[in-house]
Amino acid sequence: VVGYLKSTMAISSSSKFLVAGTLLLAVHSTSAFAPAAAFVLPPRQWCTSSLTIRSPADSAPLPVHEPIGGAAAAASAAGRRSVSTTSLQMVSITALGAALADFYKGWPLLSGFATASAKGAAADRLAQSRDVCTTKFNIRRNVAMLLYSGTVLGVSCEIMYNRLFPMLFGGEQTLARVVKMTLFDGFINAPLLWLPPAYLVQALIYGYPKRKALQKYVEDVRENGLLFKYWSLWVPVSFLNFSVIPPHYRIVFVASVSFFWMTILSVVANKSDQDPESCPLEPEPALPNPRALD
Repeated sequence: VVGYLKSTMAISSSSKFLVAGTLLLAVHSTSAFAPAAAFVLPPRQWCTSSLTIRSPADSAPLPVHEPIGGAAAAASAAGRRSVSTTSLQMVSITALGAALADFYKGWPLLSGFATASAKGAAADRLAQSRDVCTTKFNIRRNVAMLLYSGTVLGVSCEIMYNRLFPMLFGGEQTLARVVKMTLFDGFINAPLLWLPPAYLVQALIYGYPKRKALQKYVEDVRENGLLFKYWSLWVPVSFLNFSVIPPHYRIVFVASVSFFWMTILSVVANKSDQDPESCPLEPEPALPNPRALD
């Protein structure tokens, strides 16, 4: 069939084989082409079957055609298995992506909390492992960061970005709307809602007064340029988040950027050449009964 196509049709080689394969499949699936079906027998019969013509004068079978051998059949079967495996993998990846999309669309608050809390716990675990002053894993600190990230970054951002912003700025996706949401998030939400809870969580973890935590926040804003550093990263990220990222993936995008940002900060702040002797001494634990040693 391929030879006939080469001599009669001016098409590319790949197209010739595609047409030839289509014709062979059509012949194999149609019982009306019984003589031609002998050329497409099952692979196990290719080496043992032949098309024979019996002459009235001589009853001995005369082999006229010998189908393709077993090596080519095995290669063809292996190719089909490889294509089938690849197709199954693509179907599995597609099904997984559809399931994740349905989860983030159907359960926005739960998915936001789960994503952000997992990010917070992983980022704090990385920060503790890079901190030379941390001698053992602080589970209380890790749980606090988990809850902080899940509630502030996950639930609060989901409510703000996908529920309040459409009410404040409308639902039509325009450049003016994206700019308004970006500026509102950076210059109103950040100094009032996103940054102060981080200092309050630190006060809760390390046990110092909340008033001192807020004073530290004001000091960082005035003297250390906290807001300028925040805006330099998160204003472009917010613009990209509101303009390109689908609404049900906005929390995932923010959590991903936040994780890598905290990773960079952890690596920079805890270099390998940091002197462990500069770490503050941990206070000795108080005895439950000081007279026990008397």
